[in-house]
Amino acid sequence: MHFEDVFEGQELPPISREITLPAMVAYAGATWDFHRYHYDLAHVQAMGLPAPFVDGQMLGALLAKLIMDWAGPDAFLRRLSFRFRSMVYPGEHVISRGTVAEKRVEAGCHLVICSLTMRKEDGTEVISPAAAVAELPTRRSC
Repeated sequence: MHFEDVFEGQELPPISREITLPAMVAYAGATWDFHRYHYDLAHVQAMGLPAPFVDGQMLGALLAKLIMDWAGPDAFLRRLSFRFRSMVYPGEHVISRGTVAEKRVEAGCHLVICSLTMRKEDGTEVISPAAAVAELPTRRSC
């Protein structure tokens, strides 16, 4: 993807992902985040929760994947911000979506600002608001 190919209002291809307990455990292992509430059913039920809940970093990684899948391997994700709205449990599906909110050139960098959301398959808001700033390559030589 090149900066010249992007337009404000452009929708990014959505990503749908089923959250599974094995994926949650694998993510915990990869990030050294072994808090029991991300994998231990008995522990979280004692806390009054129905099941282990997804690590927020995992949801952030899905938003980063949304941007990078769309922008391509030559893009650079400069900033990602988001706010959690609800818990996600194993067996639930989340759908990440994005829209190009703005394009601008700043200090020679070709930036695309995207508004992002994440919802469960049933429509429950998981993350909102969210935003990303990606630097894209340009076809023009400097």
